[in-house]
Amino acid sequence: MQLAAAGLLLAMAPGDLLTGRWESRPSDNGNITGVVFKNGNSLEGYINKKPFVSGTYFFNPADSMLSFTDNGCNGTTGVYKVEFFSRADSLHFKTIMDNCTQRRKGMERLVMGRVK
Repeated sequence: MQLAAAGLLLAMAPGDLLTGRWESRPSDNGNITGVVFKNGNSLEGYINKKPFVSGTYFFNPADSMLSFTDNGCNGTTGVYKVEFFSRADSLHFKTIMDNCTQRRKGMERLVMGRVK
């Protein structure tokens, strides 16, 4: 009985909420922005299924802090708080620190849903 209860608790324990594929809804001009956060801390961003950026990331699930470096901002690191909502199937980003203006502006307006 105790073993079954322990198994149930493990099955219900939250895992890594960030790893996986995320996409935006189509923008006014029809573009869909997506990112894949892969195991091993690599990421790949794309627009309309065409890769445009890649890099590495670190996500701390305790405080939902994401730091990453990509090849789109000359090695500049961005730090964001990931705010999950809608049963953790959607997210948006709050800037903590990012000196890359173009990336920061894009991240601040980006809302994404988990692709299942």
